[in-house]
Amino acid sequence: MSTRPQEWLPDPSGQHELRWWDGNRWTEHVSDAGETSTDRPDDLGYPPPPPRGSGPDAPAKRSGRATASLVLGIVGVLVFPVVCSTLAIIFGALALRDIGDRKDIAGRTMAWWGLGLGIAGLVIGIALIAYRFA
Repeated sequence: MSTRPQEWLPDPSGQHELRWWDGNRWTEHVSDAGETSTDRPDDLGYPPPPPRGSGPDAPAKRSGRATASLVLGIVGVLVFPVVCSTLAIIFGALALRDIGDRKDIAGRTMAWWGLGLGIAGLVIGIALIAYRFA
């Protein structure tokens, strides 16, 4: 079953500009130059359209761990250096491991920035602790 909602899509038969997808199957309803009509070809057994957000043109999904790493890195540098920075380093490393060479997951730059800010925040936190107890 397709996860694609009801909508006009390019006609898979190539006979018309658009054909109506009713959410489950292709119908006989077609459209050419904005004019709708019906055309029942011999076989409506064309494959269903791919779900939205899939296929070669689909944008890459953003890594949640990379986003968390960047946010925690910023918070770690500005507010809670030791705890947030440590978490930023962990999430950044996990995001980079998950992304690897994959092209379908975005966020490599965010993960690197989160990792770098996490390291900087950890150094700042350790320096503040050392200064406090010196």
